[in-house]
Amino acid sequence: MQDTQYAIRNRVMVLGVDGATLDLILPWAEAGLLPTFARLMRQGSWGVLRSVVPPVSPTAWSSFLTGMNPGRHGVYDFIGRRPRTYENQLANASYRSGASLWGLLSRAGRRVTVFNVPLTYPVEPVNGLFVSGLMTPADAADATWPPELLDDIRRAVPAFNFSPPSLMLPGQEAGFVQAVADLNETTRRVARYLLTRQPWDFFMAVFMGADIICHFLWKQMAEARPDHLADAVQNCYRQIDAALGELIEIAGPETHLIVMSDHGFGPLERQIHLNSWLLERGYLALKSEPATRLRSLLYRLGITRMALSELLRRLGLGERLRRAGRYEELRRAGLGVRQQRTGPLRELVRRVFLTMSDVDWSRTRLFSIGFAGPLYVNLKGRDPHGIVAPGAEYEALLAQVTADLRALRDPQSGEPLIGPIYRRQELYHGPRADEAPDLILMPRDEKNALTGMLEFASRRWLTPVPERTGTHRMDGILFLAGPGIRPGVHLDDSSIMDVAPTILALLGQPIPTTMDGHVLEKAMTDELRASLEITRTAVEESWVPGRSVAFDDEEEALLRERLRGLGYVA
Repeated sequence: MQDTQYAIRNRVMVLGVDGATLDLILPWAEAGLLPTFARLMRQGSWGVLRSVVPPVSPTAWSSFLTGMNPGRHGVYDFIGRRPRTYENQLANASYRSGASLWGLLSRAGRRVTVFNVPLTYPVEPVNGLFVSGLMTPADAADATWPPELLDDIRRAVPAFNFSPPSLMLPGQEAGFVQAVADLNETTRRVARYLLTRQPWDFFMAVFMGADIICHFLWKQMAEARPDHLADAVQNCYRQIDAALGELIEIAGPETHLIVMSDHGFGPLERQIHLNSWLLERGYLALKSEPATRLRSLLYRLGITRMALSELLRRLGLGERLRRAGRYEELRRAGLGVRQQRTGPLRELVRRVFLTMSDVDWSRTRLFSIGFAGPLYVNLKGRDPHGIVAPGAEYEALLAQVTADLRALRDPQSGEPLIGPIYRRQELYHGPRADEAPDLILMPRDEKNALTGMLEFASRRWLTPVPERTGTHRMDGILFLAGPGIRPGVHLDDSSIMDVAPTILALLGQPIPTTMDGHVLEKAMTDELRASLEITRTAVEESWVPGRSVAFDDEEEALLRERLRGLGYVA
């Protein structure tokens, strides 16, 4: 009979550090600045955790919690296409297919506690406690399970809310850094409260501060400027390292521990506006009606939203107008969202500048929707006004635009701007793969980000990024420790889809046949591996939420403003 000592007593803690990268952790841990990470490296197995393509948080965390590629779970970006339209909509958990890790554990009778995982709103009922994360409406009634848990948390940690710090603006840097520190502290306090509230077999909490601060202060950190901002990123990592150490200590040495990120991070300098490029190349066409022709003339003259934003910044008016557009603050002050959205400034912007509403779909072959700049073909039979026939015409178009993209050169270095170009079937498989973009692009140098969410914000399709100086990378982090985990093993070929099957195996649960990931047996001792019965089984695929699948108008407006502040949507 097998030794089942591990399987009987196992419990698993997962601590997520959104956007964490070994590029920062390794030198700082070696210098003694991150003692928790240093200890994990000595005592456990660790390495790079490969994200999904493209490495955006909703897609990556969805692949983590389902163990599936996006072709199965159906989440491809922060922004998705509304079915049978050219409009876009924010993703939420109800769009995701596939059984969640905590849903599987709950059905097996295991006690779970889940806190702050992005794109988990609305929450599903679980055998335990559940608090959703990024992209949760501020006053949502279905953001926790059980529903009354939110009031309990706010009594225990009054500072808790679902809104991360917003855009860092000139002159507001110190306040932004403090807001990130406050976010980390609030996350620590809520995680500790939940950790000790009830017994659990599986516990998970995600810290968002490292991702947020690296978006806006990567350049200051890299240049080691002689001011208080130079150490802000390092201080954020040190604060999170201390919080991780505290939670790990409470969990105890018999707990299997996983510390991970959904993607890595690196510098950002420029952005490639895909829709502006498609317009320039003739793949995308504009309407011929007078209002669009006038907006097109202004666009060609360089009178664009980015030009206006730069002018306002130079005049010192940018921050005042941004504050005027913060829907959540206005709503809480008693002003309606609809009133603000139709205010004179926003109405002027809508009337003056080109948007996707100016696109002539009867003459457009390609367009981009999404944070990461994917390309969609305007396909007959699939899209409302599709003009490209499936088959030979579709294939010829993709071949043509691929060649044009590969010919793009960096005006500074002369090197190619575009790296890998994937057909969707090269990346995704499963029942929802047909919802994926037709082409998924990656920049050759990741300092140049691709975007499809800025519409026609600039007449030039390659521009400096005005506010953010850091962005996502494919290589995240993975640390495993605890009983039966081999020390000093380097994990160099792990996928984010491997984490869920590994957790199920450690907790003695069968792995769904639909999971694309594999158990990380390389990290396990022979004794631990022998104690686990790693089996595959068919399971019920999805959870159906008890709410509308779409955000209402107010929720959508508030969440877009929040993501706009983080630089994720236009």
